[in-house]
Amino acid sequence: MPVASSSRRKSARSRREPSSDRIEEDYPSQHAGNNDDVEGGDDEEEQPRRKVKQEKKARRRARGDSESDNNAPAIVDDDDDDRIDIENFHNQPLDKKEGGKLSGIAQDWEMIRKQIHQGSFSLAKEVATSLADVLEGDNANQALSEVDDIMKTLIDIDHEMQSHEKVLSGMHQQLMRGEPVEDAVDLYEKEVKKRINEFNNKTTRKKYGSNDQYVQFKQGIFEVQKPGENIPPINDFIPREEGDESDDDDDLEIGGVTQNFKCPITLTMLVNPMKSSTCGHAFSGDAIREYLNKGPPSGKSCPAAGCSQKLTMAMLVADSSLEKRAKLAARRAQRDEDDSDDDDNEVIE
Repeated sequence: MPVASSSRRKSARSRREPSSDRIEEDYPSQHAGNNDDVEGGDDEEEQPRRKVKQEKKARRRARGDSESDNNAPAIVDDDDDDRIDIENFHNQPLDKKEGGKLSGIAQDWEMIRKQIHQGSFSLAKEVATSLADVLEGDNANQALSEVDDIMKTLIDIDHEMQSHEKVLSGMHQQLMRGEPVEDAVDLYEKEVKKRINEFNNKTTRKKYGSNDQYVQFKQGIFEVQKPGENIPPINDFIPREEGDESDDDDDLEIGGVTQNFKCPITLTMLVNPMKSSTCGHAFSGDAIREYLNKGPPSGKSCPAAGCSQKLTMAMLVADSSLEKRAKLAARRAQRDEDDSDDDDNEVIE
């Protein structure tokens, strides 16, 4: 039987026993402690993350605060890879794409401001007229002064909210014109502060004398306390300060009118009043409906004496505030009449 040569036996052993080099080549993951250096070892998502880590390590080395590889922490928070690098993130100007966002924020300010209008201002006016009806003398003056301060504070807040709204709207318009807005946050805060300071530096007359809410507030109190008398100009309720025009200047003169709480049709106290949006005259609801139903669909002349304005039902709006003031004025007038009768009876006795 022929004997295999030594060269053939060596060849057979090499086929049966793979070398260690061959094993490492086929199974690199069993020996490699870190596969950063293995080509193709990372998937497509892992490669960018490792690249960011390497860039961060390079920046830390440049600052001299990096740790040696032997002392590197064993756990690395991979969430850092997705965070914004604040130190190297510079302020960017706003462009037209952000215009819609600014417009939306401005509308939010407007919506909140209108809600305050509908609630807080109405409540303050109702409280003031109620106090004017039930209180007299020093008690009335003190209580109404406190409500007056609240009303002024509400107007101050309203102006501040308008300032935010108008500044944002102005920035939006600037972007829509194609003009970039640099340093948006600083610009926004600076312009809002400027508007608020300009308002605060005005005199009391200039801040509140031309404000419709405040004028209605003061008129409502006067109507209840002195029914039937002419309402004086608003400047008569606000002392003159340095910087105000002379009292002879009627630029801010609002008032000088009489609120008649009687219906021009029934000549009795207003009931469920409706006010004309064109001439401002008020009527009891049932009376004005009956009056207009007897006329042509195009409307009739206003039934108030001396008024020639055309009037239709579409021009009339319910006025609940006027109804409350009319009731308070009527009640106060009745009280004054009763007090007068009591005084006459005492004299006769």
